[in-house]
Amino acid sequence: MSNRAKLLTAAGAAGVVLVVFAVWFFVFRDDAPAAVNLEDAVGSVTSTTEANTPTTVGTADPTTLDGTWTIDTAVGGGVVEQSSFVGYRVQEELATIGAKTAVGRTTALSGEFTFEGTSLTVGQVLVDMTQLTSDSDGRDNQMRRQALETDAFPEASFVLTEPVDLTAAPEPESSFTANATGDLTIHGVTRSVTVPIQGQRIGDTIVVIGTTEILFADYDIDRPRAAVVLSVEEQGEMEFQLFLTRS
Repeated sequence: MSNRAKLLTAAGAAGVVLVVFAVWFFVFRDDAPAAVNLEDAVGSVTSTTEANTPTTVGTADPTTLDGTWTIDTAVGGGVVEQSSFVGYRVQEELATIGAKTAVGRTTALSGEFTFEGTSLTVGQVLVDMTQLTSDSDGRDNQMRRQALETDAFPEASFVLTEPVDLTAAPEPESSFTANATGDLTIHGVTRSVTVPIQGQRIGDTIVVIGTTEILFADYDIDRPRAAVVLSVEEQGEMEFQLFLTRS
C-alpha cells in the first residue's frame, strides 16, 4: 500500500471516530443531573461545616431535634455546593435526539417543620413552580402553558398529615429512613401520598431527600405536545433535597 493510500485510510478511520463521537455527544449522551443522593447531599454539608464551624442557634439543645426547623437554601452561608430544591424527572423522546431524561428543578421554596422528641409532627413545603428550570428554554416555556401549566398553577405544596417516627434522628451524624404521609398539591389537585424519605443529621443541619412517582393523570396533567416531542411517559418522578436548620 502506498503512503498516500495509508494516509487516506488513516484519515478515513479518524473521520469515522469523529462521527461516532459526535453522534454520542449530540444524540445519545444524557447529561441530565444525577438523581438525588443522600451521600452527595451530606457531603456538601460536611464540606461546609469544615469551612464554617457550625454554632447552635440560640440556647437550643444540640442533642435534641425539639423545636422548629426551616428550609435553608444556602447552608453554611453559601459555601455549600448544593442547595435545597424540588424538581421533576421524566423520560421523553425527542425528534432527531432520541430518548432523554428531562430534569427540571427549582430552589424557590420554603418550609417549616416541628419536631417533638423522636417524631416529626408538623411539616409543610411550598414550592414556586414558575421558577422550574431545565436544560431547555423550550421545555420550560412549554411547562408554563402545557403539562404543569405553571402560569395557571404557580404553587405546589406538601403538608404532612401524620407524624413521622424518626427514632434515630436525634443522634448527631445519624441517618434515618422513614415514610412521610401528607397532602400533595400539584396542578391545583390535592392527593394523599406517602413519600419514602432518607435523611441524616450533620451538626446543626438535617439533610432530607426523597423521590416518589407521580402519575400525571392523577393530577389532571396532560403530557406536553410539540413538534419536537415524539413521546413522553405517562408518569414521572418528583424528587427533592432539603437542608433544614433551626429557626
